[in-house]
Amino acid sequence: MWQVLRSLYIWFSIAFGTMVMYFAVLPIFLITMPFDRKRRFGHWYATVWGRGILKLNNRWSTEVHHQERIPRGKPLVIVSNHQGMGDIMMAFCLDHHFKWISKRANFFVPFMGWFMFHAGYIPLVRGRRDSIERCMRKSRWWLDQGVSVLFFPEGTRSQDGVIKPFKPGAFKLALDAGCDILPIAMAGTLDALPKGTWKFSDEYVTMKVLVGHPISIRGYHEGNLDQLIERTRQDVIALKDELDGLPLRAAA
Repeated sequence: MWQVLRSLYIWFSIAFGTMVMYFAVLPIFLITMPFDRKRRFGHWYATVWGRGILKLNNRWSTEVHHQERIPRGKPLVIVSNHQGMGDIMMAFCLDHHFKWISKRANFFVPFMGWFMFHAGYIPLVRGRRDSIERCMRKSRWWLDQGVSVLFFPEGTRSQDGVIKPFKPGAFKLALDAGCDILPIAMAGTLDALPKGTWKFSDEYVTMKVLVGHPISIRGYHEGNLDQLIERTRQDVIALKDELDGLPLRAAA
C-alpha cells in the first residue's frame, strides 16, 4: 500500500511540477528561441527539470564520476548504455550541453514533450527509414553547430543490464561529421523504475554515471567501422563494470 501511495505521489508531483515549470518559462522560451540558435536555455531548463525529478524520491541518490574527462569547446557523439527511464535524468546531471534522440511520441506528451521541443531534442520513429534519415540530418546539423548529440545505440532498454550490440548510426555520424566519441555508462537506473510497472521500487537505489575517455575517430573509416563500434562498446562495458564495483558515495 505504501509503495502505491508513494508512487502516486511521485507521479503526481512530476506531472504537476512539469506543468507549472512549463508555464512559468513559456514566455522566455518564445522570446529567446529566435536568438538562441543552439537552444541553450531550453537544455538548461530541461536539466533543472530532470535533476528536480531525481530529488522527488527519497529512495534515490545519484553519483556522477569524472566529468573532467569531457573535452570542452568541441562537439561530441556521446554514447551510453540504456537501462531505464532514469538514464536521461542522469545524463542531465552532466555539465555539458547536448541534444538527445527520443521516440517521436514523447514529443506529444503535454508539457514534457513541449519542453523537449523547445530544447531542440531530436524525434525518431523507430523502423521508419524516412524518420531515421531526418533524425541523422538533424543530429549532423547540431554537430555542425558545435553541439554534442547523445545516443543510446542499443536501440532499446536492456531488461537485464547486459549491454546489447550497438547499432551503427551514431558511429557513421561521428565519421561523417569528424567528431570524436565520448563513451559513458549508467548503473542503477534499471532498478529505479523497473520496466513494465508504474510503481517505484521500495529499495534504496543509487543511480550513477561514469564518463570515459574520448575515442578519437582518427584512423577509422567506413571499411573498419565495425572495429570502432566494438571498441566503443567494450569501453562502455568496462565503464559499467567499473561503476558496478564502485563503493556507494564514492568521490567523483
